[in-house]
Amino acid sequence: MSTTRYVTLPFDFEQLPPDRRASVVPICIERTDRDGVEIEWGWFEAAAAIQDSFRRFAVSWLQDVWRASEIAEGSVHTLWYRHGSDFGRRPESRLLAEAKWIARDLRAGSWQHRRGVVVGLNGLEDLLRSSVLTDPSQYENLYQREMYFRSLGEQFSNAGQEEVSHMLNFIRDGCTWAEIGERLGKDPDAARMKFGRWMKRFLLGR
Repeated sequence: MSTTRYVTLPFDFEQLPPDRRASVVPICIERTDRDGVEIEWGWFEAAAAIQDSFRRFAVSWLQDVWRASEIAEGSVHTLWYRHGSDFGRRPESRLLAEAKWIARDLRAGSWQHRRGVVVGLNGLEDLLRSSVLTDPSQYENLYQREMYFRSLGEQFSNAGQEEVSHMLNFIRDGCTWAEIGERLGKDPDAARMKFGRWMKRFLLGR
C-alpha cells in the first residue's frame, strides 16, 4: 500500500519549475477511502484528465479556486463508493457529472438540494422529502450519504427490483426521467411512478 496519503494533480506538480508551480493551483485528493482501502488508480487518472473543470467549478460555484480539491475529492470518493473498479467507458464523464452536483451541494450548504435527488423524487409526498431528504443530523456527511444510498440500492436488488436500483443510480448520475426511460426501454412516466412506489414502500413502510 502506498505511504502517500494524498494524490496531487497535476501528478508532476512537485517536479514543476518554481515559476510554473506558482501559477498552478494544485488539487489534493485523499488516496484511501474511509476504511483505509486504496482507491483504484483509474479514478485519479480520470480526475487528472478533467482537473481544469474542477477548478472552473470552484470559481463559478464557490468563487474560490482553492476549493477545487473539495470538489475533486468528493467526486472521486463518491464514484469509488458507487462503482468501485467499474470505470465505465468514460470515467472522466462520470466524474464531470458528479463534480457539478458536488459543487452545487457545497454552494447550497446541504446535499439534499442536489438536483439529482430532488428531481428524482419530485412528486412524492412532502412527508417523504421532509423526513428523509432534509434530516441534517442523519445525512449531512457525504460518505454517510453514500452508504445510505448504496444500502438502499441493495435493498431494492434483494427485493427483486434490480430495475429500481438502476433507476436510483441513474438519478444520482444526473439523468432525467426521459433519459432513464430510454436506457431502460420504459415510458418515463411509468418508470417514475414505479420508482416512487418503491421509494415509499422502503422509506415509509407503505
